[in-house]
Amino acid sequence: MSSRARRCTGKKPEYPVALATAEEALKAVKATSKEALRELRGTLGVLRQADEAAPTAPTSGLDRLTELVERARSTGIDVRVRTEGGSRPLPPPVDLAAYRIVQESLTNVTRHARARSALVTIAYGDTDIRLRIDDDGQGADEGAALRPHALTGAGSRPGLSGSGIRGMAERAKAFGGELTAGNTADGFRVEARLPLKPSLS
Repeated sequence: MSSRARRCTGKKPEYPVALATAEEALKAVKATSKEALRELRGTLGVLRQADEAAPTAPTSGLDRLTELVERARSTGIDVRVRTEGGSRPLPPPVDLAAYRIVQESLTNVTRHARARSALVTIAYGDTDIRLRIDDDGQGADEGAALRPHALTGAGSRPGLSGSGIRGMAERAKAFGGELTAGNTADGFRVEARLPLKPSLS
């Protein structure tokens, strides 16, 4: 056997591992999309038939955070959650907005970050709730400063243009809050503040 043949036969194929990881990521994204579509249909039903019973599907909120975390973990990322201030019931619109921001952030981590770990921090205050999602991935690739920067409606990774961050920023702004996103010294961070008594715009 030639030396070239020995080198070829000695390589361990990495494709099966990469394929399995990609399949898990696709499953997580598909489940997230189906859940969002189901909730949208339920909301439209309520708007069309205000006098009918509410949809039977549960409304998403931070009480379902474990599902998001497990879904992200299934793609091979070590996701941890830290709660500050003691969890408490939130107004349903704020609860849903907070859930969606965490959901979109974790989806971006699994799809774009090439991260090994992520930390979700939820801080309950007297007048607001603050969310922070950190990962140790590649961050944005357009040379952003190594600190979070405020979004004005455009921006995301890998070039801060897309991936749902604009939607998260607009969602926070609609509740009278704000959202920042950008590179850190260790990876990437999304940070949001939502008032508990939002002034919807």
